[in-house]
Amino acid sequence: MELIERDGFLATLQAKFENVAEGEGHTILVSGEAGIGKTSLIRAFCKKRKNDCNIYLGTCDALFTPRPLAPLYDIALQIRDDLWQNSVDMADRAGLFTRFFHELSIQKKPSLIVFEDIHWADEATLDFIKFLARRIIQLQCLFILTYRDDEIHSHHPLRNVLGQLNPDTFTRLQLVPLSRHAVEKMADERGYKGEDVFGISGGNPFYVSEILSSYSVGVPDNIKDSIISAYNRQEERTKQVWELLSVIPVSFEVKYLEKFEPLYAAALERCLESKILFLQDGFISFKHELFRRTIEENLSPLKRLSLNKRILDLLLESFERNQAVERIIHHAKNANEYELVVKYAPLAARKAASVGAHIEAGRLYLSAIEYYQGNDKDMLIQFYESYAYECYLTSQIKEAIIYTGKALNLWKKKNDTEKIGNSMRFMSRLWWFEGNRKQAESFGVQAIEVLESNPPSRAKAMAYSNMSQLKMLSAEADECIFWGEKAIAMAKELDDEEILSHALNNVGAIQMSIPASKLKGIELLQQSLAIALKNSYHEHIARAYANLGSIAINIKDYSFASNSLVKGMEYCEERDLDSWSSFMHYQRARLNLETGNWKEAYNCAEILIRNESLLPVIRIGAIAVMATIKFRRGDSDVLPLLMEAKTMAFETMELQRIIPTISALLEYEWITGNTYVESKELDQTIVLIGKSKNIIAKSVFAFWLRLARKQDMSLKADFEGYAISNASRALKAAAFWKKTGCPYEEALALFEGNLDDKKKALNIIQGLGAQATFEKLKMEMRRSGIKNIPRGIRKTTQSNPAQLTDRELDVLNLLNEGLQNKEIAARLFISAKTVDHHISNILFKLEAKSRTKAVQEAIRLEIIK
Repeated sequence: MELIERDGFLATLQAKFENVAEGEGHTILVSGEAGIGKTSLIRAFCKKRKNDCNIYLGTCDALFTPRPLAPLYDIALQIRDDLWQNSVDMADRAGLFTRFFHELSIQKKPSLIVFEDIHWADEATLDFIKFLARRIIQLQCLFILTYRDDEIHSHHPLRNVLGQLNPDTFTRLQLVPLSRHAVEKMADERGYKGEDVFGISGGNPFYVSEILSSYSVGVPDNIKDSIISAYNRQEERTKQVWELLSVIPVSFEVKYLEKFEPLYAAALERCLESKILFLQDGFISFKHELFRRTIEENLSPLKRLSLNKRILDLLLESFERNQAVERIIHHAKNANEYELVVKYAPLAARKAASVGAHIEAGRLYLSAIEYYQGNDKDMLIQFYESYAYECYLTSQIKEAIIYTGKALNLWKKKNDTEKIGNSMRFMSRLWWFEGNRKQAESFGVQAIEVLESNPPSRAKAMAYSNMSQLKMLSAEADECIFWGEKAIAMAKELDDEEILSHALNNVGAIQMSIPASKLKGIELLQQSLAIALKNSYHEHIARAYANLGSIAINIKDYSFASNSLVKGMEYCEERDLDSWSSFMHYQRARLNLETGNWKEAYNCAEILIRNESLLPVIRIGAIAVMATIKFRRGDSDVLPLLMEAKTMAFETMELQRIIPTISALLEYEWITGNTYVESKELDQTIVLIGKSKNIIAKSVFAFWLRLARKQDMSLKADFEGYAISNASRALKAAAFWKKTGCPYEEALALFEGNLDDKKKALNIIQGLGAQATFEKLKMEMRRSGIKNIPRGIRKTTQSNPAQLTDRELDVLNLLNEGLQNKEIAARLFISAKTVDHHISNILFKLEAKSRTKAVQEAIRLEIIK
């Protein structure tokens, strides 16, 4: 089809390609509805560039079960036939990606890579897109991705991928419909009434083209009628070709047509002449997906079933020989061939799980369950347990509980104590994720009781390790180590590295939390991680990164925490390990809260909380982070959030959930002067604290208990950052927090000092935007008889809607001049770090995601000109 009104898009592609040729790679996202001309635009551009770059094309298919990494394998064959042979483990996704990246880096000419229809991409392909797009600037490569934006719903995984790309490394091209003028001109040339054609087509190039192709007399009522009309006018054999190809959502090998009917060749030729079908490299397909879908939907259910069954009858052997498992499953589902689905879905699931496509693996196991019609309980149990485990990894815990329960009931009927105990152990883990400590503890104890008299086994060792994990999570150090050492000993006896990795993680985590054994704990956690990485134990790798990151935050080692979380989140996101990915995103929000990056902390927590399926153990912490920022700023809609978090926290019976929530409520009490925590809840918290060796957690609670309730809690040892019983100790605490990088805590410690210290504290609090805390501290100063109190927000600050300070206005104006941090610092005679802090405040107050957006918003609000 001739390109009309697409010169601007072609010019953008050309400009970006010229930059690529100079050594700076770039990603281009080409979006629009079906038929808008994405493929035509890319083909035209590739045709222009075919002599000065290497062009590689890959396609995502609309299979029931998308082939993992389908477009990557398409392109790998185009680069070199033996690219993957004897090079990397096919289950090693990171290895595949790295090898592909290396191949691109050694290309002598610039590369142009096209992935079409990524709205159909499987999780593994989306991971590769994120992998390459994040590193694209290192290559001479233009990476073009096309997708239908009208098929990308709010929860589509592609949205997460696009949201995580660096905005400086990609360009969006959203194709628009043709103008009324262009459509009317095209219609007039064909003898059609242009107004009617535009009204029906809406300017969609494909619709316009089809309406004007004379497939039906006059202007059809809609595109579907046009396609069906064209179909009905074909000869019988041509219709049969269309019908056959309509049930195949991928390009079809022409050589296979002879198996259906030798005379199809003549019918195929007519289809190609009419330009309904497209033939390339021995594969045939409809020139547009809308044709295929329309024809398929027009088939009767029996006809559709018959065609899919015939494909399987004739091509099953070929599919099996070529390991085209996804195609077998697709046609088996549509042919109601239950046994084939049950046979091949688990195979495809294991393949998907091995490369980290755990969401896809879960869907495939569920297909096996739904299509299974036999009475083999052992097979059902296998499906139930496999499906439950994939649900567990991908944060579908309620579903995992249901199917683990089904497996447990079947094991009880078989009276298999080993399997009963193992199912109970897994149920314990699942209920913990649901935030129900009582159920988790109950199933954990039952698992050990059932297995206690059995000889050493995997199930028994994991039951011990699970109990160690529960005790670690509830900060019961002695019991954690007791059960963990039993599990470690049995794992070594069984020579089972997976259980060893799991148990080392538990013991290492609890020891890392205790100052005296911190280094030993880190060593054990890193041992656990090394074992898991060596064996590709996805779950245990995720747990190791999560524990290293979260505990590092607990002990205020923020650099170590950030490094662990970044590695962990990248690993988990590439493998659909949503249960741990979400947890680490919460920990990242917590880290940003503690280090004064409140804007980032708030945004991250808010995104998590919007997820209705967020696990309770993660939601508790995310609420605490967001609510804390809100009440420090002086927002009024905080209490319902905190009360929700408190209820859930006490159900977990774990200090790591209770202390952040109760401490936040006590701080809220301190700011507002009201009481929200009941005495029995405080007493319950104090009892739990008595069982813990976590000095920092105890000190945090004791600090806020003293401020809010004027109630001292005797501790055998306290953490230096919260030891502010007198002015001298308070200043040491302030120095500690300043060195550590926690401005809010630094200000609270400074406030215990002299008048100058108090003024410094107020300046820090004001700079953070904690207006409610600022007013609380001013009130405390008045009560103590101090009269020379800073006024707070100045008139110049009040004169702008975002309430920016004078210094923030200075920085904003320099941002408007296009200056970078070091240049701003030199101009204002302040440090680059201080500039960065001011910019964070500016972004927060203007609710902007970038410096450019902040300047634009400030101009809109007439804060600057």
